[in-house]
Amino acid sequence: MAAHDRILIVDDHPNNVDVLEDILGDDYALATASSGEAALTVAQTFRPALILLDIMMPGIDGYETCQRLRALPALRHTKIVMVSAKAMVSERLRGYDAGADDYITKPFDLDELQAKVQVYLRLKSLEEVDQLKSDVLALLSHETATPLNGILGPLQLLRETPEMDEAERSEFLDMLYASATRLHMLYTKVCTLSMFLAGQAAVRPDAADLGEIVQQIVGAVMPRAAASNVQIDVTLPEDAVTRLDRPQMQQVVMALLDNAVRVSPAAGRVTVDLRQDTARLCLRVTDQGPGMAPEFLPWVFEPFAQPDCRHHTEGHGLSLAIAQQVVEAHEGTIEVASTLGEGTTFTIWVPMVA
Repeated sequence: MAAHDRILIVDDHPNNVDVLEDILGDDYALATASSGEAALTVAQTFRPALILLDIMMPGIDGYETCQRLRALPALRHTKIVMVSAKAMVSERLRGYDAGADDYITKPFDLDELQAKVQVYLRLKSLEEVDQLKSDVLALLSHETATPLNGILGPLQLLRETPEMDEAERSEFLDMLYASATRLHMLYTKVCTLSMFLAGQAAVRPDAADLGEIVQQIVGAVMPRAAASNVQIDVTLPEDAVTRLDRPQMQQVVMALLDNAVRVSPAAGRVTVDLRQDTARLCLRVTDQGPGMAPEFLPWVFEPFAQPDCRHHTEGHGLSLAIAQQVVEAHEGTIEVASTLGEGTTFTIWVPMVA
């Protein structure tokens, strides 16, 4: 199921969890946590679109859990519905103050619960798409960042300088082509990401060997790596067949390898390691680049990668945002670990499916 179908159930009573799993399990991807502390850990890897959060739990209660969840950048669009047998207005208001989007009482009314789940999942998707549109507009309206400047500037010079010699004209045409290509890539990535966020992206998994996909992409990036004197070391199993949407997974591997080569220093090394256990495939891509500051890591998979998209270079962070959506659509996870001055590792887990 896609990322927008993920629901985290937080409740310390197994019977309550069983009831919610019976109601929602056929239509959504579910994860559970029995405490607020566990919810904070699970939420950061599972990245739910919606959290059904009990109030009375051992350890930190639902109110504090809600406040802490709201402080996590990766969950800024996640919807939180607090669940409790308490129905007093004061308790509802306290939940809203903690950052909850809504409140539902136990025992559940089946129709109300399902309706609220559908509404908030749809609302999350709409908010994410709106945020993406706002970021794109901010980028295109910012003087130093807009790829349109690379088109309009050379065009104006070509129009105003008819006597320009052929070599200079050719140079400006090359600039125009590069800028137009960059703008087209931005447009394509924004459309792709919008489709995923809106739950409209088609994922067509079929039997595919992830090792073959990795080999293909390594071959494609090898000339660029060689030109930068970057070595790529690859470790692959004999067989890594599962069900994948091949073009989409190629895009994911390309994003990780392209990023690793781009940030690597001359004479640096990129390590690509694919392994499997009984239930999952694990792909790790490690570079020896400058690494990332700890405060940046929560934003790595966000569109435009930082809270302020105007600070971006031409990558815009969209490739990693798309990669996360693709991996989650395959019911997998993608993680990042990084140390300043030492490098970065991206890790993908996808299930082994016959």
